[in-house]
Amino acid sequence: MKITGRTETVNWTLHLLTLLAVGTFSTPAFAEQPEPRVFFVAPSNGATVTSPVAFEFGSENLTVSPVPEEVDQPRSGVGHYHISFNTDCLPVGEEIPSADPWVHFGDGSATFETLLEPGEHTFAVQVGDDEHRTLEGLCSTITITVE
Repeated sequence: MKITGRTETVNWTLHLLTLLAVGTFSTPAFAEQPEPRVFFVAPSNGATVTSPVAFEFGSENLTVSPVPEEVDQPRSGVGHYHISFNTDCLPVGEEIPSADPWVHFGDGSATFETLLEPGEHTFAVQVGDDEHRTLEGLCSTITITVE
């Protein structure tokens, strides 16, 4: 094929640039979203602290929200924090007890302060849905020492 004029050259150049831009900048509709996660902002794992101990929780790719007064069905991608004292994460889908060693943060808060005896303690922060059921991959543990 012979390109004979300046207009045709410009048209071919624009066509090629368009093809390159579409191929370079388009995002597939099936692009994966990052997995949600939960973590302790403070204290950090292995920290030595004094009582009272201030805890702060954080999350990524998850909406933390107060639990509604009436729940017909848990909201997708939404949860709230729970912290446990000297116990491990619960299995996925299990209801988090409303008793020791768990504390619920159904108001959507992410901070907590408590008095602790000296020694080593393990804590788990676990996200529950609107029915307080654990969600996959949304638990993190730390161990701290209280002086």
